[in-house]
Amino acid sequence: MELTGKERIQRILRHEPVDRIGLFEHFWGDTLKKWRSQGKIAENEDLADHFGFDMATCWCFNSVADLEFENEVIEETEETILVRDGNGATLRRHKQHDATPEHVDFAVRDRNTWEELIKSKLRPCPERINFEA
Repeated sequence: MELTGKERIQRILRHEPVDRIGLFEHFWGDTLKKWRSQGKIAENEDLADHFGFDMATCWCFNSVADLEFENEVIEETEETILVRDGNGATLRRHKQHDATPEHVDFAVRDRNTWEELIKSKLRPCPERINFEA
């Protein structure tokens, strides 16, 4: 049985037999820039096709609690930007290179603050789902 990438991922998600494990990877933007500058990847080349992945990167579900919240810039330097997001998290992001953001502070510290600040905002709605993904 040879499956397409789409069929393989669908079967994996339904806990059905597949011909092999599904393949996927997500690369840092800096890695892609380097590969492109070295001529290893074309500017508009599809990475899923290039590497034979079964799925492409997609963000099908918006997990930010407050969808209407606009990120609040708290501090900005040449190298970093400190932002409060719609989950009540304060994150420091690097501007010069890709990195996992530093988690500086959280509005939610216990169940009571979660129920007060977040719970009511987590209603399912069409805006949370990227139907194009």
